[in-house]
Amino acid sequence: MTAQIGDTFRFQGEEYALIGIAGGKLFSPQQYGMEPGMIHTACYRGFYATHEIADSGIFLQQLTIREEHGNYRPINGVVGEKQDFQAVYRNVNLPVPFTGKLRLAKDLIEELHIHMGFQKPTAFQTVYDLEFEHGRLVEVRDRAKEMEEKRGAFKKRFEDDNMFRGIEEAFSLDMNLE
Repeated sequence: MTAQIGDTFRFQGEEYALIGIAGGKLFSPQQYGMEPGMIHTACYRGFYATHEIADSGIFLQQLTIREEHGNYRPINGVVGEKQDFQAVYRNVNLPVPFTGKLRLAKDLIEELHIHMGFQKPTAFQTVYDLEFEHGRLVEVRDRAKEMEEKRGAFKKRFEDDNMFRGIEEAFSLDMNLE
């Protein structure tokens, strides 16, 4: 199994990986009549996105998708640029009315990288939990110190624990997994 390409968020001038989500849903290609199909082993879900967090809300800026039937539909008036067996939508600027929490991280510690699924917060130096109401940022919580105290906990459990549970947890964006 392979580490997965996750969504990216631009926040306060920096790029972060989405490593956890609780509450509502972010952008979904199904909302636009598209059925994602696996792009490659690093993208089983068939798409990945870049979002921008601004004072006025969350905006989908870019989407890379493989549509199962080649049915690439416009998103917010933007037509995808077809590239081989996928399409890239640029400068979409679509508001995302998300309500819930996102966990974003950057500065991955390479020796704590799991070669399967999505990375967990204990493998990063910088970790934030952001809470949103209808796309508006209402709270930011810095979790870096807390994750430093638990550094490498998921990798150790992943390597020592039940293989099947470890695989399921590795592919989860559950915010309770650290």
